[in-house]
Amino acid sequence: MGHLTHAVGAYIAGMNYDTIPPAAIGAAKNALSDYAAVTILGRDAPVTQLIASFETIGDQGEASVLFSARRAAARSAALVNGVAGHAHDYDDVGIAFHPAHPSVAMAPAILAQAESMGASGRDILTAFVTAYEVWSELASRDAEPHHIKGWHPTGTFGAIAAAAGVAKLLRLDAQAAVRAVSIAASQAAGLVANFGTMTKPFHAGRAATAGLMAARYARAGMSASPDIFDHANGFLAAVSPHGKVDFDRPAHFGKNWHIVDHGISIKLYPMCYGAHRILDGLQQYLGRHDIQADKVTEATFHTGPSRVVSLVHTDPQNALDAKFSAEFAVAASIIAKRVTLAELNDRFVARADVRALMGKVKRELDPARDKGSFNQQPDDQLVIKMRDGTQHTLTLAAPRDQAISLDQDTLWTKFHDCTAAALHERDARRLYETLQSLEAMSSTRELTGGAARAVAIGG
Repeated sequence: MGHLTHAVGAYIAGMNYDTIPPAAIGAAKNALSDYAAVTILGRDAPVTQLIASFETIGDQGEASVLFSARRAAARSAALVNGVAGHAHDYDDVGIAFHPAHPSVAMAPAILAQAESMGASGRDILTAFVTAYEVWSELASRDAEPHHIKGWHPTGTFGAIAAAAGVAKLLRLDAQAAVRAVSIAASQAAGLVANFGTMTKPFHAGRAATAGLMAARYARAGMSASPDIFDHANGFLAAVSPHGKVDFDRPAHFGKNWHIVDHGISIKLYPMCYGAHRILDGLQQYLGRHDIQADKVTEATFHTGPSRVVSLVHTDPQNALDAKFSAEFAVAASIIAKRVTLAELNDRFVARADVRALMGKVKRELDPARDKGSFNQQPDDQLVIKMRDGTQHTLTLAAPRDQAISLDQDTLWTKFHDCTAAALHERDARRLYETLQSLEAMSSTRELTGGAARAVAIGG
């Protein structure tokens, strides 16, 4: 067995709640709270309804669907919930080495399995942190972001992380845990070319259900490669953009905690995270300066090539396109003075003033700006030239949304906004407080009953 693959299996088998730092538990609870909010928000999204129509959902089943009274087999619940959580691209971002959406790949699998076996809140938190650390350790091995090869890490690493989390819940031994992540690695998929389409949220749901079933298959005795992460034809070598993978470094499990050192970013804007430097910088700047859209002659966004790989639409035609557009981020911020779910609709994207301003936005790419992980890379810059000859020069730093430092008022405000159409504020608050005190929860039934059951699918 390869040393890295062996280390992953041993870590999954040996991980326990008492070894997890309080900061990691706090980050995990914030991430799970945010996951619940965006999943409830995504319950009526067309892609959610489409995927759900192919699954058997009713009054019976292992796990709840969309935090509602409806139930399904755990694999179906993980699929539908993962799709819903990523449907609006409003879910969290993490994994500093390869920015991705960890919670929508890991949490649906972990919660579905936890519910099927009546696991405790501590079990859920242990599984979540285990999954996150496995994902981060593996991702940190490659010197280059996988997006530049065309991979969507949420779908690739996400399947492996989901398997790690469910393997922890199932209390698999080290050898079985290796089989679980190895089986999941053969199901890892997701392509950047599908960003801005319904298939992108499908990546998250598929990763969740693939990981869940990989762990169950491993428990049943299914065989798989014992050196899936070390092999010359294994996962890391296969998906690497240029083969710059460090296979030799000892694993840092239990010595450094990625979830603490790098955190999980809770999105404050319902757009691709690649646009959040623009959004955050402009929101702060526009609070002090008035920029009239009709007086702008040009806006140039100076950034690194890898940071715009996900921003695939320079001329978005609809709201789904707009989520992945730097041009829309600039135009919407200046015109609406905000970018919320209200601006992410086809009518706003089609407005003449929005389209005119988007046409004035240019990208200037400098490879030197790509050094380091996403939130530690050099600042970007936005230069806005005005008709009277003046210009506004904005420094665009890392967004203000780390889960380990996010204040609870901000997190609750987003949770309430996302759930308002489905839950009375009283019920939303009860669900939020349950998620924020998971370590005290004796059984998953406390999470999936009560307030959560007030959510209506399609209502």
